[in-house]
Amino acid sequence: LRAVADEGVTIISTIHQPSEEVFRQFTKVMLLSHGELVFLGSVPELLETLSSSGFPCPDGLNPADCVVEQLDKPEVAAAIAANRPPLSTRAVVVRAAIEDSVDRRVSEMSKMWTLLRRNIMCTKREPMLTKIRFIQSVVIALVCGFLFFQLDLNLMGVKSRAGAIYMLALTQLFFGLLGTLNVFIGDRPVFLRETLDRCYSPASFYCALMIVDTVVQSVFGSLVVAISYFLIGFNSDTVSNFLVAAAVLVVMSNCGSAVGFAMSAKTGNINAALALSPLAILPQVLLSGFMIDTTSMVQPFSGLSYVMFFRYAYQALVFNEFNCADRPACDAAGSDWIMQGNKSCDDSPCKYCCDTVELVGGGICPVTTCQEALSSLGLAGEEAWPVGETESQTVLYNVLMLCALMVVLRTLGYIVLLRVFRSADRATKMIKK
Repeated sequence: LRAVADEGVTIISTIHQPSEEVFRQFTKVMLLSHGELVFLGSVPELLETLSSSGFPCPDGLNPADCVVEQLDKPEVAAAIAANRPPLSTRAVVVRAAIEDSVDRRVSEMSKMWTLLRRNIMCTKREPMLTKIRFIQSVVIALVCGFLFFQLDLNLMGVKSRAGAIYMLALTQLFFGLLGTLNVFIGDRPVFLRETLDRCYSPASFYCALMIVDTVVQSVFGSLVVAISYFLIGFNSDTVSNFLVAAAVLVVMSNCGSAVGFAMSAKTGNINAALALSPLAILPQVLLSGFMIDTTSMVQPFSGLSYVMFFRYAYQALVFNEFNCADRPACDAAGSDWIMQGNKSCDDSPCKYCCDTVELVGGGICPVTTCQEALSSLGLAGEEAWPVGETESQTVLYNVLMLCALMVVLRTLGYIVLLRVFRSADRATKMIKK
């Protein structure tokens, strides 16, 4: 440590009864007695102050042991404080600042900016977590991409597309929730200690944390979409289809992160938070409308589905996938066109087509347009909410609902954090009394 300090690194150490060799390694020594500053200076200055105060250290006695023994006497501490060398200008400023209120010195914006830089630095100092999340995102994107590789534009392909959408949304929920559980629980004791010391407010801490977390979730969510979207063969009629899918999965990841933060802030224990995770995830999964149509649910599950962010993410992605341009030539051919012989869906005038196995009702293809694809998934007409006049409006409404629920969850996380802080603050005041 002495060698590191000689290179210009400031090292602060709290030490009790060190050996004389170690004690003389310190550039400066600070002595405290009953919480009050008694001495601040070099080791030679300390020994000289003790001698001038009438309490010299005997020869052969470790100066550190001598100081500890002498400071137990109030008259010695007072004498040392009276005879110590004058403090430097910086030390005087620091001492005056300590005696003042922290909140009167620094604005909340400055505190948040400092916390934001600290969070960024902590993220850089723990590259392993970032690498693991990166590997997770790439592996899951590749698995989903090759599992649903270049889906056909037929009836089976419609159902498989819905399954791929569901799987991608579910992975973002898991990654966002579980990633936040592990990260914040480690920071929770630091947050409580520093806020109880009035170093900053819970609002400053939460805003700084959420800014970094939102960026992290956005980067990895976008990475998953960038890899898997074109491998699966999702709708690429326009660039907006890809951008909407990326935005929805990013918001989905942030919703999962918000839920994970609220649970970790409340429990403060990784085992308890992991035990609660299924209770947070299963309702989202079951009431999303993928496993059972929302109109087929009985109360209260039908009503509860309206507050499930997974529902709006799934609906936004499905309507975005089946948001097709009009094809006038399809109206003439329509259900009479089927895959047979050398024909494929690429030759069809319609967006989707059927093979001979998928025909129903005497040779009719049930899915040739995007509207029919939505109907086959139970998301046409009043079967979905909210619904606009066009698929694009429906996507917009669902994205807005998803973003609104994300804001609600982020706000809920702050409320939980604030309640935890106030509970710890009350307990601390009772102990002091």
